[in-house]
Amino acid sequence: MIRVYTASKLHHRQRWVSLRSQWPGVTFTARWPDLEKDRPSSDDEARSNWLKDEEDVRKADVVMVYAEDGEHLRGALIEAGMAIALGKTVLVVGDHPDFGTWQHHPRVMHAADLDHAHSRLTELAASAD
Repeated sequence: MIRVYTASKLHHRQRWVSLRSQWPGVTFTARWPDLEKDRPSSDDEARSNWLKDEEDVRKADVVMVYAEDGEHLRGALIEAGMAIALGKTVLVVGDHPDFGTWQHHPRVMHAADLDHAHSRLTELAASAD
């Protein structure tokens, strides 16, 4: 099993919940897709959510960063930076302007789309065995 933290805009939460059952061999570590709201109601809740996100990134083998055209990443970029700092692999999906020059870091790999990302994760899991 490969453990993956998903980093994207909050409105993609249902995509990640759905993929939990569609991608055998992948354990999703992010708890944020299970939140019922897009915004924390207080600074304390925001702080708590970020600490959970950090824990979930630490539990992951790979942080998968996903964005669609017209979106601007913010939190996902922090999560990608956490992963790189922790020595983890970052998998960027697609070709998005927010990936910037950091996508060329040696710990960053690329996938053209989510199907390709699943293949890359499967390959990583197999090479770890």
